[in-house]
Amino acid sequence: MESYSLKILELFRKGKMLNINLRVNCPYDPKVRNPKVTVIFSNGVETRRLPVIVQAYFPNEDLNECTIFAKYNYNLEYLFFNTPVNKKIDFWFEFTYGDIVIDSMEFRISRDVKLEEEEDDKVYNIYTSDDNKIFTFELLEDQTEKTTTGIVKSIQNFVKGLWTCILVVLSVPLLPVYFVESVLALIGCAKKAPKNKKWGPLKILFHMRWRVNRFTRKNFGITDSKIKTLHTAFNVCSKLPIKQNRVVFISNRRNDLTGNFEFVYNILKEDKTLDIRFLLDDSEPKRMSYWHVWLYGYYCATSKVILVDDFISLIYKIPRREGTTMIQLWHACGAFKTFGYSRLGKPGGQKQKSPSHRNYDYAIVSSKEISKFYAEGFGISLEKAVATGIPRTDIFFDDNYKKKVQEQFYSNYPQLKNKKILLFAPTFRGKGKLTGFYPVDKFDVVRLYEELNKEYAIIIKHHPFVQDRNEIPDEYKEYIIDMSDNSELNDLLFVSDLLVTDYSSVIFEAALLDIPMLFFAYDLQRYIATRGFYYEYEKFVPGKIVRSFGQAVTAIKQEDFEAEKIKAFKTRFFDDLDGKSSERTVKLIYDSLKK
Repeated sequence: MESYSLKILELFRKGKMLNINLRVNCPYDPKVRNPKVTVIFSNGVETRRLPVIVQAYFPNEDLNECTIFAKYNYNLEYLFFNTPVNKKIDFWFEFTYGDIVIDSMEFRISRDVKLEEEEDDKVYNIYTSDDNKIFTFELLEDQTEKTTTGIVKSIQNFVKGLWTCILVVLSVPLLPVYFVESVLALIGCAKKAPKNKKWGPLKILFHMRWRVNRFTRKNFGITDSKIKTLHTAFNVCSKLPIKQNRVVFISNRRNDLTGNFEFVYNILKEDKTLDIRFLLDDSEPKRMSYWHVWLYGYYCATSKVILVDDFISLIYKIPRREGTTMIQLWHACGAFKTFGYSRLGKPGGQKQKSPSHRNYDYAIVSSKEISKFYAEGFGISLEKAVATGIPRTDIFFDDNYKKKVQEQFYSNYPQLKNKKILLFAPTFRGKGKLTGFYPVDKFDVVRLYEELNKEYAIIIKHHPFVQDRNEIPDEYKEYIIDMSDNSELNDLLFVSDLLVTDYSSVIFEAALLDIPMLFFAYDLQRYIATRGFYYEYEKFVPGKIVRSFGQAVTAIKQEDFEAEKIKAFKTRFFDDLDGKSSERTVKLIYDSLKK
């Protein structure tokens, strides 16, 4: 595409860091709000996708073209998980602008860029392919690189441990001093410990622990002790043989066997030769029992296949044992909001050095098209994102289950039988579980009920992170019902005639049932800036977008939902519409058991 050009403005290595600074020019589309530049690294064994952070995006004076500046500083040591940085790394660029995706974009190089760098005795060379689409980063000389022997490492670890013990012993006689200082801090006469939100005696103990930690350069606390327990359990249990028939389900998201886990287990349980174990605990590590922490280490060391269903901080803190397989049965369908390493450089985004998600052998996805986004978000190689489909979506192809759910629902709410049902299911705002919220005043459900002449009953289903609730007067509670705390969202879809949402991934499940959707995106610009999407929101969603409550009312009255978009959306994000995703996922598990 001649009208699309990429120019390298800076490209240099300093130590272990590689700085990339570039500019892209292309035809301008005012509907494109979130252009993306991605760099793909390969060492011949693994690939790694990482965003190049867009710093500026603006149209040129004639409004026919636009300019995009992007840059980032990458740590070469943390590119690949299972293999070290080789003496040769290839990398290239992918550019996404609306519906246009250029997989390997041709580039030009600024005259100021020097492709050979020297540092001490090492000489690196960066050269390009003949078609100017691929860079190769090569170590030409390595005269001084040395390896540390096992004996030297043992001596270093012994000395470090001894010095820590000395510091701990020396800190004991200082405890009275730290006590006095903590009291002085309470009355504003000494520096306070940062993030000390405790009260009474606990505030004093927190301050004293902070001082001991600073003096000894070690962390002493409940969380730290549990991490040490985890490491001890894993190291001890790694001496035991791997149970070749053991499959363990581990979740820090739920306490019960639901979601993808339930559908996979219902098939696996028929095989009596399997040793199936469960570790389901939604507690934060700090509040988790020491026994459960020990079990994390034990099961990760002795299970042939480890199944997880979400972010689990503890499993990223221990190494993977060779001979085991970890499979991420991620709870979401499709690819909508960016997550993980796709949010590199954004508030709350993952840091490149973080080990989170990177130890998966496989992650299941709903279609091949989105495999690259999950590989990017998890920081894993592309071939590890496998399009099996999402097991829990199998229920949407089960007519008997659908009938059962509907009968149960109308048995519980008989007054809704002659009403259309509007399901209001927005996602949360904020950074996560502890800060999630939704401004309920933005969507007045009582006024909506009246505006629609009581034609619709309204069911509210807020995200689990949201504690805010719509205020519903008693006289409306029969037909405006908040089911945020006690109903499965997927089940509510079976009785819904219309879904009103914003940026929630529930749209993928709703598409499977061909439910019309309305997108109440009152804060779209802010959400793009702080969270971002894998696709251009306005071109991606399978329904009409409204920006205000008034527009939402008008669209519902006129039944203007743009439902014709659903069919193409559904086939794009689900490779197989057959209700057999659980079977394909179980096959992946059995293939892993045979390794």
